Amino acid sequence: MAPAKQPAAQAKARPAGSRNARLFFLREKGILGAMGGLAASTEILIDGKSAGKVEMGTFFVVDRPPGLTKIATHMKLAMADYEIEVPIEAGKTYYFGVGTRRGGAPVQDLLNQAVAGSSGEQIRSSSPFKASFAGAGLFRFEPAAGAAAIEKLKTP
Repeated sequence: MAPAKQPAAQAKARPAGSRNARLFFLREKGILGAMGGLAASTEILIDGKSAGKVEMGTFFVVDRPPGLTKIATHMKLAMADYEIEVPIEAGKTYYFGVGTRRGGAPVQDLLNQAVAGSSGEQIRSSSPFKASFAGAGLFRFEPAAGAAAIEKLKTP
């Protein structure tokens, strides 16, 4: 039954028209969110402008034109933003997770992932110095995993 759900979720994820790309931003619940805990909301900036905010267990979607795109996470109490530059192609769907950045001891990274819900492959920041002061990192999901993560967030 699960394989039938994933293609349907991916079909809905396609951008309207082939001139744009669709970008999903999500923050998984993790243990903290599942227990009703709160984490600071993270604002997503695209090319320097606010695109939306994610809190634990939420997501949003935007359509963007193709090209090299600057994406950043911004948290009020963080000393810097986590910034990346990614090439965006028309007609494609991208999934970005927001969570605790990795870079510590492996056990600490796994604990952070379980508690704060930051899975996927961490995307290297365009400024490693600034990234070390950022409150949240960005993670890339493969399309099937991203669609599944979105569906999981939709179910109570």
